[in-house]
Amino acid sequence: MSSLVSLVNGCLMPAYDGRTPPDWIKRALDHGLAGVGLFGTNLLPPGGPLRHDIVDPLRAVRPDALIALDEEGGDVTRLDYHRGSVHPGNHALGAVDDTALTREVAEAIADDLVETGINLCLAPCADVNSRPANPIIGVRSFGATPDLVARHTRAFVSGLQGRGVAATLKHFPGHGDTGADSHDWLPDIPRSLDALRTLELPPFTAGGAAGARAVMTGHIRLPQVDDLPATLSRRIVTGLLREELGYDGVVISDALEMAPIRDRWGFGGAAVLAWSAGVDLVLLGATDGEKLLPEVYEAVERALREGELTVDRLEEAAARVAALRAWADPTALAGQGAGRAARASGDADAGTGIGLVAARRALTGVALPALPLAGPVHVLRLGAGTNMAVGEAPWGLAPCLERLGRLASAVEVDPGTDPFAIPLPGDGEGPLVAVVRDAVRDPWQQEVLAALRARRPGLLTVEMGLTPVPPPQAPTLLTRGAGLANAMAAAEHLTGRRWTGSLRA
Repeated sequence: MSSLVSLVNGCLMPAYDGRTPPDWIKRALDHGLAGVGLFGTNLLPPGGPLRHDIVDPLRAVRPDALIALDEEGGDVTRLDYHRGSVHPGNHALGAVDDTALTREVAEAIADDLVETGINLCLAPCADVNSRPANPIIGVRSFGATPDLVARHTRAFVSGLQGRGVAATLKHFPGHGDTGADSHDWLPDIPRSLDALRTLELPPFTAGGAAGARAVMTGHIRLPQVDDLPATLSRRIVTGLLREELGYDGVVISDALEMAPIRDRWGFGGAAVLAWSAGVDLVLLGATDGEKLLPEVYEAVERALREGELTVDRLEEAAARVAALRAWADPTALAGQGAGRAARASGDADAGTGIGLVAARRALTGVALPALPLAGPVHVLRLGAGTNMAVGEAPWGLAPCLERLGRLASAVEVDPGTDPFAIPLPGDGEGPLVAVVRDAVRDPWQQEVLAALRARRPGLLTVEMGLTPVPPPQAPTLLTRGAGLANAMAAAEHLTGRRWTGSLRA
């Protein structure tokens, strides 16, 4: 059993609870565990440096371990989970549509990851956001057309991997046309293979051609292709990704803890089906893995006995993962992170970093009043739900206005609050800004905005989510993301003041 455990461990990436790595995960690393996935549960409350608290203790056991997290920029960040990302996300970069800028932002993200000791980035999203009401992709996508998403996917991959961080294309074969959040429900995409090849696959082909070291499968179902979710489908993983697209890198599953997978197959059963389908590295999710690993080992033993899985398939998967570990070995990157400041020094805005430069370029306004606004600003932020990918990362405009010395007051409005019971801050004096996030798909936010505009004609709105289609008619500043960089760019634009320091200060 010990040799089988080592083999299975070489194809597994669990997580653990809390900030400090527990003994059980260190023992698993010592017995061949491929790596560890880091999630928001590991990062709050903030402690010491991430490298000191988490990464170095793991690497002390296995120097070449894959340590992975979601660092997409914008709304989805782990490095800046307690403050918001200092880089804009894909929606902003796609709107600017400058692939050189996208590559620069990806390079900056990679520099941060290298400095922290992270060698596997679970980004970029290569999904084409063809359904604006999609509840899980949205601003995480570069855009709504395959050509746009393909060229920026290629640029992002080149930026990350040029700095020595492995990139992961997700969520194969494309999560952009879903009407449900796959963390909670199994979305069906009623698309034929021919339609998939035209709309969803070009970004994955482009990212693969750029040398992406990994592809993550999505927990989505394509009934015209297979009854099983993509992660568990041999037709999709082996047939479409491996054989048709010719991809030979590491295939990673999306987190098996997501309800549609966990509730039906369990962690062990889903892991077996994923490996059998052609997945190489099984990501278990944020759930503490100490009790999950025995379940997976038992499921593998049973599947081997019953012929549902073969040792050859596991050895093939483990070999691919080992090759990725060798490519991303952080000992080969020693000193690269320290060069980040030197590389940035040639930029006119070196103090702020390329993230804020990019976020400024992504801003666009509709029917805006004369700017800068006169005097300190009152802010009403309308509460908006998030998904598991975004987690609890903070967002909003008030902290950045405060840093610029232009915040008069800030009021947080809980979701569901009676629109007519919301007091207007400042007694109607001074500029008022309503801050929303994805209001286009939230009837409550829309109702509140209508009520506020009736009471305060000309109310200025800052939309920090997906750009509405059609564009709004009322005065609106679009940030195209809710990261810290997006917020500071908006605060600068409204006040005429410039932030010249580090966003992490």
